[in-house]
Amino acid sequence: MLKDKKFEGLLQMNPHLCIDSKPLISSILSHLKYACDVTFYLPLTNMRISLSYIFILVALVLKSQDKIYFLDGTTRTGKVTEIRSQQIVIKENYENTEIPRSAVLLIEFSDGSTEIINIPEENITANIDKKENFHFKQPKNEIYNYNQASINSLALCNADVTAFYERILSTKKIGLGLIGSYNFNLNANGINSFIAVLANAKKNYDLGAFINLYTGRAEKRTRFYYGMMIKYTSFNFTTVKEDSSKVGNAYSVTTNYKAAKGHQLATIFTIGTSTDITRNFFIKTIFGIGAFKLHGDYKEQYNRELNKQSNQASGSNTAPLNVKFLPKFYFGINLGFKL
Repeated sequence: MLKDKKFEGLLQMNPHLCIDSKPLISSILSHLKYACDVTFYLPLTNMRISLSYIFILVALVLKSQDKIYFLDGTTRTGKVTEIRSQQIVIKENYENTEIPRSAVLLIEFSDGSTEIINIPEENITANIDKKENFHFKQPKNEIYNYNQASINSLALCNADVTAFYERILSTKKIGLGLIGSYNFNLNANGINSFIAVLANAKKNYDLGAFINLYTGRAEKRTRFYYGMMIKYTSFNFTTVKEDSSKVGNAYSVTTNYKAAKGHQLATIFTIGTSTDITRNFFIKTIFGIGAFKLHGDYKEQYNRELNKQSNQASGSNTAPLNVKFLPKFYFGINLGFKL
């Protein structure tokens, strides 16, 4: 407890460097009461105090604050009131704030001592101006979600239910995954135009595998990636074959229909982004372009229909086309969660 006489030296009047400081002294003393746990009793009537003493008092207030350094390079100041097993409690603006212990690198106390809370896996540079972001950034020592599952929302427009599973390797730069899809349409439509051109065509399912290479740090909210996908598509269709024969001066044409199965085995190069909505949910965009080779009845029937349409458009018999390769595109907006 300090008496008024202790501050007689502070109350001397200076006509040149003095201000009316009644409100300011009240504010400083209230901070000093909290920071230093000292109660002052001063007559606040007609009080004037030198600016130099005000600066000394303010410096004492600031010096009494602790400084917290985080693993992501940010810092905060406040009074550390409690260090728990999972949280650290600091007092800022007279309010208690809980901080995850796993996010803190070290604490520098007001008396100059330090306490290391976590040891980082790599060098960290503190940046005072850097904005703190506990929502998306994941401390190094927390468990990383290496398994991701998602559904392609765009595929639903084609009555496809398409599921993705991706395993992120320990480097956090490479992802390996699988695709599975089933189509509920009764007949192939324009989205699968290279199948829909066939008679009675129906898409069945897709199976595939992919690899993604991610750029940037794993702690970033949005990461760009590029990769490659192998995609197998199964479908049913009906082959149409016409046999003509001449009987006398007349020609007869016999059309034969036969159920058949076909497939596309495409190699697709992909690019896209993966954005974390929360720690456990994300959105992934996919754009891919590639090609596949035609085989067997699928190749024969596709070229038959292509030449038929070409002849109808030109009005005459043109040189037959023999297409062997066709392009393959893939688009996706995946909504997923981390396991």
